[in-house]
Amino acid sequence: MDTELATLAASAANALVGALTTETWERARLLLARLRRTPDTERLPLELARDRALLLADPADEANRSDLTAAWRLRFRRIVEDDPDAARALLDLVAELAPHTAPQAGHVLNAEAHDRSRIYQSAGDMNIGRTPAP
Repeated sequence: MDTELATLAASAANALVGALTTETWERARLLLARLRRTPDTERLPLELARDRALLLADPADEANRSDLTAAWRLRFRRIVEDDPDAARALLDLVAELAPHTAPQAGHVLNAEAHDRSRIYQSAGDMNIGRTPAP
């Protein structure tokens, strides 16, 4: 398989699985329906719904997410191998879903002060008692 098509299959799988637990999952379902109907693609909506239910049952389970991404990557690779025109539908899927499924960087800082203690927290650089270097 062409490296570009393999990369496309991986990107589409990441975008699709990332969208399953977000408000964009209905859009993902519609984009998936654009694939030309074959015996292999007929069952995709059922698999998508099953996979979404699995992720919603335990959204923090990274093993499930990883397994589902690998399974969808393989499905997409097979679909594109059988029908190179399916690449257009996968490109559309990635273009629409990838911006909505990009991981959000975030920080959670927790602290509990007792007596006269001080707490200093930072999600970035912190300079205490000295001027930062220019």
